[in-house]
Amino acid sequence: MLLRLLDLIENIALWVGCAALLIMGALVTGSVLGRGLFNKPIPDDLLMIGLLMVCVIILPLAYVERSNGHIAVTVIADRLPKPVQTALTILGRLIFAAFIGTMGVVIARKVPKEFEQGLYYDGRLEVPTWPMKVVFAFGVAVFLLRIVTNIIQDLRGSDDDAVT
Repeated sequence: MLLRLLDLIENIALWVGCAALLIMGALVTGSVLGRGLFNKPIPDDLLMIGLLMVCVIILPLAYVERSNGHIAVTVIADRLPKPVQTALTILGRLIFAAFIGTMGVVIARKVPKEFEQGLYYDGRLEVPTWPMKVVFAFGVAVFLLRIVTNIIQDLRGSDDDAVT
């Protein structure tokens, strides 16, 4: 039941990331057309594109982990015994989780203060700073849940790496 819920959240996060990529493309296209045809680009277009990049990169991360889609060079590791391969996989996952998790915690700790102070990015639209930080923290939390799930499966010896 919990795994299905996690799968659902990962799938939704993936599609939100895909939608963000499409919106980024539309912003770039609209801004270029606006600048070229009317000499008026979309205000704060580069800022919004940069913020949407958070969705594109972080939200699909758990889905990629679920499908073992990360880039890995295993020329030597594939020749090692299975228990050593499993140990190296778990070690890699722990290091990756520590790295991304640390960034997530640092960003998440900033959100309440930025919300309280009403901080925003300079520009015509005065876009608040906290929403994409919340998205980042959410994406990292889902990713960490998937990492823990995969480590438990590795320890149990499960080879169920299929994408659902």
